[in-house]
Amino acid sequence: MQYSLCRIARLSLIIAFLIFPLDTDSFSQPSKKQTNPAARQIGFAEAQKLLVNENEGNLSKQPGRFSRTKLSDGKVLELYYPITTSNPRRKSRAATSPGYGKLYESELAFKEESRTRHVLEDLIPDGHKLVSEIHQLVAKLERRLRLSAGKLDYSRESLKRVDAYLVGYLNSHSTMQTDPQLFQELTAYYGETLRRATGGEWRVREERVSESRKQPEPNIILNSGRGTKEIKPWSGLISVLYDEDKRGAGVTKLFDADVTAAK
Repeated sequence: MQYSLCRIARLSLIIAFLIFPLDTDSFSQPSKKQTNPAARQIGFAEAQKLLVNENEGNLSKQPGRFSRTKLSDGKVLELYYPITTSNPRRKSRAATSPGYGKLYESELAFKEESRTRHVLEDLIPDGHKLVSEIHQLVAKLERRLRLSAGKLDYSRESLKRVDAYLVGYLNSHSTMQTDPQLFQELTAYYGETLRRATGGEWRVREERVSESRKQPEPNIILNSGRGTKEIKPWSGLISVLYDEDKRGAGVTKLFDADVTAAK
């Protein structure tokens, strides 16, 4: 009898689940990263309506040309007034550029969009991830260079293989053509080669770039009797790849300079 009752109870539970399925939407979900929405461009007339009963230019103002106003609801409005200029082709007529407004959801959103971006935001968005995946990134770089596994052995000589590849790459790409995947592979290999040569260790620095954002930089820390020294392997690589004056100098030359500076 006891067995039958238990069996009936289990069957009843199964039937209940079939009739009343679980509401999985009610379970807590991991929070998604919040991003500030981009500014919304609006017409000049609409922007002027938003300024009714507001103190226009309470953030900044150039009378008749431009104003930046924090509205009473917390939003920020940039207003660009119409500009009339003479047309050299038609001396009797003037050209007028219509005014417009840019509306930000908050002062924080305005600051986030107008701030200077960190050079790694697009090239290495997550320094923590790069450091944790160094060996995978090096394996990808070997395949890119058409080398068998283990040919990139973290030696100075192996950097010449990287330089040989970069000669062709730089000849076919401009400084404006950034490749985040390649840059991450190079940073992982060059940085690990430098770390082994100097006896340092990877450490991700959380560099604050705005009120709401920190950029994780994958740096190398050197500890000695003379104190602590920090090397940014990605910084030199940016010059080698994208700086017009230093482009093409080569990672082997960069390695020698960084090792000397670490002493």
